[in-house]
Amino acid sequence: MREVWESIEQLLLHHGRLIANIEGNGTGPAFAFSAGIHGNEPSGVMALKNVFNQISQHNIPVNGKLIAFIGNRNALHNKKRYSHTDLNRMWTNDNITKLHTAGFLPQELTPEIIEMIEIDNLLQQFMEGINGREKYFIDLHTTSSASVPFAAVDQQPESYNLAIRLPIPFISNLDKFLKGTLINYLDHMQFKALVFEAGLHDDPESVLKHEALIWLVLGLSGAIDLADIPNYEGCYTLLQGLSEHPHKVFKILHRHEVRDNMSFRMVPGFINFQRVKSGEQIAFENDIPVYAKYNGKIFMPLYQIQGSDGFFIIEKISKE
Repeated sequence: MREVWESIEQLLLHHGRLIANIEGNGTGPAFAFSAGIHGNEPSGVMALKNVFNQISQHNIPVNGKLIAFIGNRNALHNKKRYSHTDLNRMWTNDNITKLHTAGFLPQELTPEIIEMIEIDNLLQQFMEGINGREKYFIDLHTTSSASVPFAAVDQQPESYNLAIRLPIPFISNLDKFLKGTLINYLDHMQFKALVFEAGLHDDPESVLKHEALIWLVLGLSGAIDLADIPNYEGCYTLLQGLSEHPHKVFKILHRHEVRDNMSFRMVPGFINFQRVKSGEQIAFENDIPVYAKYNGKIFMPLYQIQGSDGFFIIEKISKE
């Protein structure tokens, strides 16, 4: 795990926010890839660096326009989820209005606001000249507990159609429970959006899973020909073999919010997609037991200090 952070430190030292910017041939899709919007999630950043290095070094033809960038550079440098406020909860309508009209007051310029302004500028530049292209946004994440890879999509049919072709389970309504995420912001610009969670935060295996996902979406979208993708079948097999629920669709039944000034800790041992029963103890809040309100599967249990999402309970809605 130390090797992932050592590589991240070198990347932050020698590069800015932008990992890659490729203007390919043809009229293929426009892809924006983001990683590290939570500063304790380095694996996606390394995966983007590795994949785009391969594309460059091997002169892999690109049909479309691709960009890859780092989210919260300040928090990533400090190995924290965020410095002042969760950057992936700040893309609200009010803040988007400030970005594009009056701007922020000097006293509002927290580290995350500065990151937000820089990301917005980068994306606005990327948007120039991509009229008519299919637009995709892929946001790479990891989790605070061991997990099989999974994805979440917005409500656009094209996002669903891309996700269902991937050999992983996915969540169809996460955007209804989490507000102010970067995926919500990209929805405003008509991007088809997909969030991918590879596994434990700084596990080197999470880097490999992220790399596999990046290659798969580039191939499935036509941005890169399948024949030009290194070991496409291996990428597919890697992700497919890690889940009992490939191509299955789930929806969230319940979100347990961790409120300000509340101490929260999960009961040890819960992992993503583990079955839970109504009335089963899941966590403690201010040392008071918290029980599941539904039968279902637990999703993203919180095993870290920062974060307001204690856990979710989900159920399967697809028999595909």
